[in-house]
Amino acid sequence: MKTLPLKNKFLTIFAALTILFNVLPATPVAASSNNISLDEFKSIISTTDSLKLVGLFVNDVMAVRVVNQSSANQVSNNANTVTRFGQADQFGSIGLLAHNYLSGAHFLNLDIGTKIYLVYGDGSSKKYTITDIKQYQALSPDDPHSKFVNLDKPEIVVSSTNVVYEMFGTSDSLVLQTCISKDGNLNWGRLFIIASPVNTD
Repeated sequence: MKTLPLKNKFLTIFAALTILFNVLPATPVAASSNNISLDEFKSIISTTDSLKLVGLFVNDVMAVRVVNQSSANQVSNNANTVTRFGQADQFGSIGLLAHNYLSGAHFLNLDIGTKIYLVYGDGSSKKYTITDIKQYQALSPDDPHSKFVNLDKPEIVVSSTNVVYEMFGTSDSLVLQTCISKDGNLNWGRLFIIASPVNTD
């Protein structure tokens, strides 16, 4: 995988911050589990647009639709849905966002080594394996430009710009993102699930 240079990306990153680190509405709703097979899921969500990413599947964890952003700072409020992060495309990665009280709740059930399938409109799929999981505490949870503490290295404080680049700046990667809830604050931190494509012969 090729990592894109940071040069000339600052405007893109700045626009991304409002989406990734903005305050989320606080209406908890239970997320449903997945009890169908990949093939069944493909048949349900297939369309005539073979190039469109339409679904996200993890066996026994989730089978959810993928929708595109209708505006630069939009994340779907629909259950069983994740939102494709448009800005990630400019880095060559795929970013999928979900609120932690909706489909993002499923992200907490993912581990390193778990297989993830992206499903396209023609019923084809692409397989990924989770290679890393990152968690950050937002020092100012209600500020989209908050600084963050890497929970793996709590002595290190990083800017929101650096978090965006580090998480989404590697081409061909898949990144799932939701918020971490703690002490009654749904926006206490950020969870990133990072996966790499599995090459099949």
